Amino acid sequence: MRLLSRYVCRHFLGYLCSGLAACAGLLLLVDLFDRIDTFIGRQVLWIDAIYYLALKLPWMVYQMMPAACLLASVVTFSTLNKHHETIAARAHGISPVRLTRPLFVVGGVVCLLLLMAQEYLLPYTNQAYNLIWRTRIQRVKTDPRLGLFKKGQIWYRSDQHIWSAQTSVPLEQRLLGVTIYTLDAQGVIRERYDAAEARHDGQDWLLVQGVRRTFNATGMFAGLPETFAEHRVAFPERPEEISALRKQPEEMGLRETLAYAHDLRQQGVADSFYLVEFHGKLAYAVLCIIMVGFGMPLALHMNRNGGLTLALSLTLFCGFAYVILHNLLLALGHNGRLPPVVAAWAANGVFGCGGLYLAVRLQ
Repeated sequence: MRLLSRYVCRHFLGYLCSGLAACAGLLLLVDLFDRIDTFIGRQVLWIDAIYYLALKLPWMVYQMMPAACLLASVVTFSTLNKHHETIAARAHGISPVRLTRPLFVVGGVVCLLLLMAQEYLLPYTNQAYNLIWRTRIQRVKTDPRLGLFKKGQIWYRSDQHIWSAQTSVPLEQRLLGVTIYTLDAQGVIRERYDAAEARHDGQDWLLVQGVRRTFNATGMFAGLPETFAEHRVAFPERPEEISALRKQPEEMGLRETLAYAHDLRQQGVADSFYLVEFHGKLAYAVLCIIMVGFGMPLALHMNRNGGLTLALSLTLFCGFAYVILHNLLLALGHNGRLPPVVAAWAANGVFGCGGLYLAVRLQ
């Protein structure tokens, strides 16, 4: 049985590598032809274009991995069935389901590799290619004063104030978890405001549930702290100056995505976007295991009726069906219509049940 497992795994890994290279290369060519007008129109240096595509390649490989697992599983069992090797295995009491067992181990290893890539590789490569796209290709001028995003913290400094906020809600012109330092002409801190929330009404700032502290020129307290439920201040800074752009989920690791989702919940922001994306990343990695199991019964059923061509056509159809269903459910999760867990894992459940049904029928 060990010899047979190695034989099946060798076939699967060969088809997996070639299929992954073909899918990722095709996706890279599509992206190149989609961007080539921009490269030429903006007279982008060829080295910048190469850097952009090279840094984007890991993301493309990640996106194509489940499809490559499904393709490799289908082609592996179609080939075995074509040469009547599955019939020989059945004659010795070995069912096709048992032949799939070592491939589930390979799928589990691929799943772990995707999870590690999500945490330690993709956030950095995605940030890098997005930065090249904005600064070297689109040539968007950036001002470092327009805010920084670091560990969920936003910092902004003007001539008179230093702002710190845990979270920004740009559409509502709100900042949560705010600390404001007022500086004098010599740059010495004279006031400090700590507030749970800061709202801008178009003219002034309204600080909610906070404390005001004053300091003298030597930096010592000038009086007792003053607590307030609401306090209006006429600071000149605008919300769009302070609010940094939130990181995109693909620029975050798993732990950072989950931590940011929990920070939003603790600060009263009803935004499930990042929690949905966290579960979506986990579900996408586990999908590799599901696709390995889904490919075997699909290949053997289709080879009885139409051969490898029909099996590959149905593989392509199943891949597109998963993408459409998964993205639809994620969109419903982003809008709050579905719980994050359901939105991220439902498509996996559908395909997992479909593979199980086909395997039972095959038995």
